[in-house]
Amino acid sequence: VMLGDAYAFIDPVFSSGVLLAMNSGVIAAEAIDTCLKTPAKAVAALKKFDALMKHGPKEFSWFIYRVTNPIMRDFFMGPRNLFRTKEAVLSMLAGDIFGKTPIWSSIRAFKMLYYIANILQPRRAYLGWKRRRFNIRKVDDDVVYNA
Repeated sequence: VMLGDAYAFIDPVFSSGVLLAMNSGVIAAEAIDTCLKTPAKAVAALKKFDALMKHGPKEFSWFIYRVTNPIMRDFFMGPRNLFRTKEAVLSMLAGDIFGKTPIWSSIRAFKMLYYIANILQPRRAYLGWKRRRFNIRKVDDDVVYNA
Protein backbone atom coordinates (compact mmCIF):
# COMPACT_ATOMS: atom_id res chain seq x y z
CA VAL A 1 0.00 0.00 0.00
CA MET A 2 1.08 3.58 -0.56
CA LEU A 3 0.59 6.01 2.30
CA GLY A 4 0.85 9.73 2.95
CA ASP A 5 2.60 11.81 0.31
CA ALA A 6 3.57 8.65 -1.59
CA TYR A 7 -0.14 8.21 -2.29
CA ALA A 8 -1.12 11.84 -2.88
CA PHE A 9 0.66 15.13 -2.28
CA ILE A 10 -1.82 17.98 -2.09
CA ASP A 11 -0.58 21.22 -0.58
CA PRO A 12 1.83 22.03 2.25
CA VAL A 13 0.08 25.31 3.11
CA PHE A 14 -2.86 23.72 4.93
CA SER A 15 -0.82 20.88 6.49
CA SER A 16 -3.53 18.52 5.30
CA GLY A 17 -0.79 16.12 4.22
CA VAL A 18 0.09 15.39 7.85
CA LEU A 19 -3.50 14.46 8.64
CA LEU A 20 -3.81 12.34 5.50
CA ALA A 21 -0.53 10.57 6.23
CA MET A 22 -1.53 9.77 9.80
CA ASN A 23 -4.99 8.64 8.75
CA SER A 24 -3.63 6.55 5.89
CA GLY A 25 -1.42 4.68 8.36
CA VAL A 26 -4.43 3.82 10.50
CA ILE A 27 -6.64 2.68 7.63
CA ALA A 28 -3.75 0.74 6.06
CA ALA A 29 -3.14 -1.06 9.33
CA GLU A 30 -6.83 -2.01 9.49
CA ALA A 31 -6.82 -3.25 5.88
CA ILE A 32 -3.60 -5.23 6.31
CA ASP A 33 -4.87 -6.73 9.56
CA THR A 34 -8.04 -7.88 7.78
CA CYS A 35 -6.02 -9.29 4.87
CA LEU A 36 -3.77 -11.29 7.19
CA LYS A 37 -6.45 -12.52 9.59
CA THR A 38 -9.19 -13.28 7.05
CA PRO A 39 -7.78 -13.56 3.52
CA ALA A 40 -11.27 -14.16 2.12
CA LYS A 41 -12.12 -10.54 3.03
CA ALA A 42 -8.91 -9.12 1.54
CA VAL A 43 -10.51 -7.77 -1.66
CA ALA A 44 -13.27 -5.96 0.27
CA ALA A 45 -10.75 -4.59 2.80
CA LEU A 46 -8.51 -3.22 0.04
CA LYS A 47 -11.50 -1.68 -1.78
CA LYS A 48 -12.51 0.05 1.45
CA PHE A 49 -8.91 1.19 1.95
CA ASP A 50 -8.84 2.62 -1.58
CA ALA A 51 -12.14 4.48 -1.12
CA LEU A 52 -10.99 6.00 2.18
CA MET A 53 -7.64 7.00 0.66
CA LYS A 54 -9.40 8.87 -2.17
CA HIS A 55 -11.82 10.65 0.18
CA GLY A 56 -9.32 12.95 1.91
CA PRO A 57 -7.44 14.27 -1.13
CA LYS A 58 -10.72 14.78 -3.00
CA GLU A 59 -12.24 16.92 -0.23
CA PHE A 60 -9.14 18.99 0.47
CA SER A 61 -8.28 19.51 -3.20
CA TRP A 62 -11.59 21.14 -4.04
CA PHE A 63 -10.91 23.93 -1.53
CA ILE A 64 -7.18 24.24 -2.05
CA TYR A 65 -7.66 24.60 -5.80
CA ARG A 66 -10.12 27.47 -5.31
CA VAL A 67 -8.80 29.22 -2.19
CA THR A 68 -7.23 32.10 -4.13
CA ASN A 69 -10.39 32.80 -6.12
CA PRO A 70 -11.74 36.29 -5.27
CA ILE A 71 -15.26 34.89 -4.90
CA MET A 72 -14.02 32.36 -2.33
CA ARG A 73 -12.27 35.16 -0.46
CA ASP A 74 -15.54 37.12 -0.38
CA PHE A 75 -17.25 34.19 1.30
CA PHE A 76 -14.76 34.22 4.16
CA MET A 77 -14.54 37.98 4.50
CA GLY A 78 -18.28 38.61 4.39
CA PRO A 79 -20.33 38.79 7.59
CA ARG A 80 -22.94 36.26 6.44
CA ASN A 81 -22.69 32.63 7.40
CA LEU A 82 -25.55 30.91 5.62
CA PHE A 83 -26.13 27.29 6.64
CA ARG A 84 -23.15 27.51 9.05
CA THR A 85 -20.84 27.00 6.10
CA LYS A 86 -17.87 28.83 7.62
CA GLU A 87 -17.73 26.48 10.60
CA ALA A 88 -18.06 23.48 8.31
CA VAL A 89 -15.25 24.61 6.00
CA LEU A 90 -12.94 25.43 8.91
CA SER A 91 -13.76 22.08 10.50
CA MET A 92 -13.01 20.32 7.23
CA LEU A 93 -9.72 22.18 6.74
CA ALA A 94 -8.79 21.27 10.32
CA GLY A 95 -9.17 17.62 9.35
CA ASP A 96 -12.67 16.71 10.47
CA ILE A 97 -13.45 14.71 7.33
CA PHE A 98 -13.31 11.12 8.50
CA GLY A 99 -15.94 9.41 10.57
CA LYS A 100 -19.48 10.59 11.20
CA THR A 101 -18.87 14.31 11.17
CA PRO A 102 -22.02 16.49 10.78
CA ILE A 103 -20.44 18.98 8.35
CA TRP A 104 -21.34 17.49 4.97
CA SER A 105 -24.68 19.22 4.39
CA SER A 106 -23.01 22.58 5.15
CA ILE A 107 -20.08 21.72 2.85
CA ARG A 108 -22.50 20.89 0.03
CA ALA A 109 -24.34 24.17 0.68
CA PHE A 110 -21.02 26.06 0.60
CA LYS A 111 -20.10 24.52 -2.76
CA MET A 112 -23.55 25.27 -4.14
CA LEU A 113 -23.32 28.92 -3.01
CA TYR A 114 -19.83 29.14 -4.51
CA TYR A 115 -21.05 27.93 -7.91
CA ILE A 116 -24.06 30.27 -7.80
CA ALA A 117 -21.76 33.20 -6.98
CA ASN A 118 -19.60 32.25 -9.97
CA ILE A 119 -22.65 32.23 -12.23
CA LEU A 120 -23.76 35.63 -10.89
CA GLN A 121 -20.27 37.11 -11.33
CA PRO A 122 -19.05 35.54 -14.58
CA ARG A 123 -16.31 38.09 -15.26
CA ARG A 124 -14.72 37.67 -11.81
CA ALA A 125 -15.10 33.92 -12.04
CA TYR A 126 -13.45 33.84 -15.47
CA LEU A 127 -10.55 36.06 -14.38
CA GLY A 128 -10.01 33.90 -11.28
CA TRP A 129 -10.06 30.75 -13.41
CA LYS A 130 -7.67 32.32 -15.92
CA ARG A 131 -5.22 33.34 -13.18
CA ARG A 132 -5.40 29.88 -11.57
CA ARG A 133 -4.87 28.20 -14.95
CA PHE A 134 -1.78 30.36 -15.56
CA ASN A 135 -0.36 29.53 -12.13
CA ILE A 136 -1.04 25.80 -12.48
CA ARG A 137 0.55 24.96 -15.80
CA LYS A 138 2.84 22.35 -17.25
CA VAL A 139 6.52 23.11 -16.90
CA ASP A 140 8.94 21.86 -19.55
CA ASP A 141 11.42 19.44 -18.00
CA ASP A 142 14.23 20.36 -20.39
CA VAL A 143 14.07 24.10 -19.69
CA VAL A 144 16.89 25.22 -17.41
CA TYR A 145 16.28 28.33 -15.34
CA ASN A 146 19.27 30.45 -14.31
CA ALA A 147 19.11 31.78 -10.78
